[in-house]
Amino acid sequence: MSLMAVKSKAIMQIQLDQNDADRIAQDLIEYAETLCSALGMDCEKVIKELKQKDNIHLFRTFNRYFGDYIELLDAENSIFTD
Repeated sequence: MSLMAVKSKAIMQIQLDQNDADRIAQDLIEYAETLCSALGMDCEKVIKELKQKDNIHLFRTFNRYFGDYIELLDAENSIFTD
């Protein structure tokens, strides 16, 4: 008998509107710090890249690094991608 690893995603729904974008961005940075530590990634490098530009850049970069673990959804429940 062999054990198979099951890969599952957490689903995070984000509402991309003017009022919540900055709060969501800060939450994603905190999640990124936790995920970087758990996955053995270079946290300083990832966080620096997340903060380089605007919130849209942050969402896309977060998705690129952590899309295998978390799906970011927009207000219409569509997957937020590049």
